[in-house]
Amino acid sequence: MKEIVVLSGKGGTGKTSITGALAAVVQEKIVFADSDVDASNLHLIIGDEIIKKEEFTSGYIARVDSILCNGCRICERECAYDSIHVKNKTAEINEMFCEGCGLCEKLCPAKAIKMDDLIAGSIISYKTRFNIPLLGASMTAKRERSGKLVSEVKSKARALGAEISADYLVIDGPPGIGCPAIASLGGAGYVILVTEPTLSGFSDLKRVFSLIKYFRIKTGIIINKADINPTVAREIRDFADNEKAKVLDQFFFDSIFAESVKKNRTVSEATENMKRKFENLWKKIKEEAE
Repeated sequence: MKEIVVLSGKGGTGKTSITGALAAVVQEKIVFADSDVDASNLHLIIGDEIIKKEEFTSGYIARVDSILCNGCRICERECAYDSIHVKNKTAEINEMFCEGCGLCEKLCPAKAIKMDDLIAGSIISYKTRFNIPLLGASMTAKRERSGKLVSEVKSKARALGAEISADYLVIDGPPGIGCPAIASLGGAGYVILVTEPTLSGFSDLKRVFSLIKYFRIKTGIIINKADINPTVAREIRDFADNEKAKVLDQFFFDSIFAESVKKNRTVSEATENMKRKFENLWKKIKEEAE
């Protein structure tokens, strides 16, 4: 099973719209995964009926039994993260600062503190309109460890792909170059970068391309809204030539993208011309990914 990751250096380039449009035209056995766990939204345009939702735990967090706590302040004094404060003779945990190290549990003479599994998010299986399995995830508010959640989503997507003998796993990755993007790249055989011809778009494209070069993964580029700045679009094509990264396609600015999103539909479903364009794009992707 070949893994294809769709990334962008910044948000708003049209990465998810293009990934969803591909989902509408593929014919192979395939699994899609949304690893943008901080703002998962691929399900909104290819079908959002939830089949299964399971908690994702990562690490630990301190919990105080207010009945047992005697307010001795030992935990407050010794916490290296300043996450415990005694109020009204009872210790209280600031979950934003607690690192789950477990020291307070060991030091508490009243045995009032226990370490619980930290629920950091959830992994969600969706039913899509195209009968394609889709796995996504959502981070719990005020939680970290998004990279681990991405890795777990990918692991489950691979297992599902093996179960159905899928030919491809396509991952709609997060914007930027942080932990979620790095985790998305693990095991990838091909990367598609979606960019736009703005100064910030081009700058961020070069940053994420440097990250991909570190992993030595073959890369193709899609220029979205190519006509809003032809000069920068030409610079992106020159950059791609210099880096031996093929420009797979380009799209001109078209309100049909926004109109499709408003209807919770992919742009491939909007017109026959768009459908054919994405069918041809998928053929190019498969050829490059081989």
